[in-house]
Amino acid sequence: MKDILKIAESLSNEIINLRRELHKFPETGLILPKTSQFVHDYLNNLNISYKTYEDHSGIVALVGKKTDGKTIAIRADMDGLKIKEETNLIFSSENDNMHACGHDAHTAILLVVAKILKEYESELNGQIKLLFQPGEEGPGGALPMVEDGVLENPKVDNILALHVGNLAESIANKDNLKQGDVIVSHSNMFAADDQFYIKIQGKGGHGSTPDVTIDPIAVCIQVANSLQYIVSREIKPSNPSVITISSITAGRETYNIIPECAEIRGTIRCLNYETRDFIFQRMTEIVEGISKTMRAVGTIEFLDGYPPLINDYEIVESFIKSSSELIGDDKIHVIEESIMGGEDAAFFFEKVPGCYFFINTPYYENGICFPAHNSKFKIDESKLYVGAALLIKTAVDILNDH
Repeated sequence: MKDILKIAESLSNEIINLRRELHKFPETGLILPKTSQFVHDYLNNLNISYKTYEDHSGIVALVGKKTDGKTIAIRADMDGLKIKEETNLIFSSENDNMHACGHDAHTAILLVVAKILKEYESELNGQIKLLFQPGEEGPGGALPMVEDGVLENPKVDNILALHVGNLAESIANKDNLKQGDVIVSHSNMFAADDQFYIKIQGKGGHGSTPDVTIDPIAVCIQVANSLQYIVSREIKPSNPSVITISSITAGRETYNIIPECAEIRGTIRCLNYETRDFIFQRMTEIVEGISKTMRAVGTIEFLDGYPPLINDYEIVESFIKSSSELIGDDKIHVIEESIMGGEDAAFFFEKVPGCYFFINTPYYENGICFPAHNSKFKIDESKLYVGAALLIKTAVDILNDH
């Protein structure tokens, strides 16, 4: 397959139009009926076979030839967010959800990747499996797909995935970052992403007689303060970790009642399994220990966790080599620092060595670029085709090298 970049660029408008159509009806969670039907219809028109599932809207398509060669997976997420859009785009969301993280672009890119690969299917030295995934924003669609065997039959050898958006703050030489530039890491691309829920059970009563109560708010304050010492005093400064408390709730809008219980919610981010286990252990000890000391009962739950997404060094090297040949060395930026956000594609990357990369596509309006998960989030669509070309080029090169 020659001139992959030119082939992808010739389909740039198709990627943009697909993305804009998907942008109109964002859906959330594991069941995405309109989005999945849109993908089904496109694949049917290409005469590409695919598999669907009962418990989620994941779709697995396959192109290529059954040979003794490898099978490469390419993954795109399809879901949106429960955000009311405020962009005033002519193709704005027509419901109360929003594609505020670029998943509509990821899906559009993978659809056009499918189109190109199908046209050149006879030239492939192996097979390429296309994974359309729901629920990345929650509750997590990658793990159910793994459990449903999407990495088997045929067995996936390597995996590729991308993300679009504004990533200038993620690299040291951000002033040199241009539209369509690539950002990649040889190791962590994303941190482990875990949520926690803490409940402090006390004994309520009148505010004038705290001695006959067990004040859960007082316990809650001690717990909240102590949790911050895990990162600042028990984890090496060179090991990036975050414990963020995002919500503390207790009682009602009164002035003289001590409530029965208090609740703390938040998120944890770290880069490896050892640190993750340590943080879980210490948080549990602190919650239970302080609560017991203050005569309350404290419990903690860890919810909806995503493991860290760790790239494979050799696959990243293959990606860099392929990308350099396609767009030039100056367009590729290798970062040392992980993004501290979470990404549930990590469940795929736990099982299969792969490369996850970013395409820089910020949209500036009056000098302002709104970040992902913002109601005014936009992307520059002009370089989305570069993502399609890089995915195809890397996958084909890996198959040919094998």
